[in-house]
Amino acid sequence: MGCGIGMIKYLLYIFNFVFAVCGLAILAVGVVSHLRLLRINEQLGTGVTFTSTTVIAVGTIIFVVSFLGCCGAIRESHCTIIAFASLLLFMLLIQVAVAVYTFVVIKSSNNHDFLVENYEKIFNEYVKTENTNKAADFIDFIQSDMQCCGVLAADDFIKRGTPIPWSCCGKQPNDTCSMREAYQDGCVHKLEVAISLVENILGGIAIGVVIVELIGITFALYLANSIKNAQRRGYRV
Repeated sequence: MGCGIGMIKYLLYIFNFVFAVCGLAILAVGVVSHLRLLRINEQLGTGVTFTSTTVIAVGTIIFVVSFLGCCGAIRESHCTIIAFASLLLFMLLIQVAVAVYTFVVIKSSNNHDFLVENYEKIFNEYVKTENTNKAADFIDFIQSDMQCCGVLAADDFIKRGTPIPWSCCGKQPNDTCSMREAYQDGCVHKLEVAISLVENILGGIAIGVVIVELIGITFALYLANSIKNAQRRGYRV
């Protein structure tokens, strides 16, 4: 039995080392996603940064918890390993709650009509002013970064009697674009694609983390039980 416990102990140690690396990777993905979505969320109020903020928190907690798991496995501490398994289970429950919130509440607010309505409000400010406000900065940023134009199409500018701006075709600021030069996709479509892509990536990461956590909990409880039984029988592993 000692050989079996030793194998589980080192498997748990390796698991936690890999888990710590995954935590850092998740943290990096969360930070990049958050920076990418922050400006969109500020203007449109989509709530998508809640998911990226949660991913940052999960990545940080995973790194800290994995360190606790490593210590418990190497020192063969029953209490530390039980604490590690309990924290993993708590994280798993929190992730399930966050997933429900994300896909039920946030996803319902990111539908096509919601994005069109909110983006159009900012777009109307853009065409009514001299393009020197926050709305102008945001619209130009979206159009140049996502290579899109207008709300649904480039002719949204023409319909409002406004020249198509430089950000619709990659020219220098203060230049204008022709319909032929302008990007063909509307920005609402590009935003829908971008938000969906980020949600799918973060959702995939969350599912992967849940699977890894279940494996970690199983290893930890088995090792903790084995250590406790060994202590009762009066010998060390």
